[in-house]
Amino acid sequence: MQKNSSRPDAPPTRYQQAYETIREMVVSGRLRGGDMISEVKLAEELEISRTPVREAVKRLVANGLVESTPRGLRVFRPKPQDVAEVYFLRAAIEGAMIRAACARISPNEISALRKIHTRTLEANGRDDIVSLVALNGEFHSVIAAVAGSVRAENTLMALDPLVATYRRLSLLAPGHRAASIDEHGRLIDLLDARDGEKAEALMRAHIARAGRRITDAVLQIDPAQDDGEALRQLANLDGLDTEQAR
Repeated sequence: MQKNSSRPDAPPTRYQQAYETIREMVVSGRLRGGDMISEVKLAEELEISRTPVREAVKRLVANGLVESTPRGLRVFRPKPQDVAEVYFLRAAIEGAMIRAACARISPNEISALRKIHTRTLEANGRDDIVSLVALNGEFHSVIAAVAGSVRAENTLMALDPLVATYRRLSLLAPGHRAASIDEHGRLIDLLDARDGEKAEALMRAHIARAGRRITDAVLQIDPAQDDGEALRQLANLDGLDTEQAR
């Protein structure tokens, strides 16, 4: 007989708890890129057995948030060219998706985006980085869902674990954060006006700018990581920042 997964001590529940908790530790910066992690210590901290922690870590490795090294398990430390490449891909895909969303979006979906934006402004006022990262992801996910392209949405979902980590770097700087939040408000207005051309230009520029900020931040943390490829990827990002919506 199949086990009831709703039981508090059912393995799927404990595994999911472990995955979400460890993922949040990475996204929030409690576990930083390059930190070594121990399944034993994580199990002790979460007060659960090692089995669900081991399964959670396997999923984090598959998602790219944790990597296996000769020394053991380590929180993924992005290279600047990785960041630039991921954001180049996001800018291209999400630009096309918001243009499609302009033709499909409903008043209820516009209202949902405005509510997310209000909560984002409130979280910014509290300097709540964890909530800002989650709300940022929610905002982009709603637009992706409205666009109606399952394959494109699945591609973005595959990138999401890494993007969540990068978003924290982007949102740590108050000036950059304010600009990003303002651009979200403008994107909602363009969706409401069904202006696909300007919405696409702004979305591409919005993501390209975030990619440049994060790539620059990673380069400042460890300049030795740059082998020249990051600069080439940054040039690709700059080529997408051709916004005509101002």
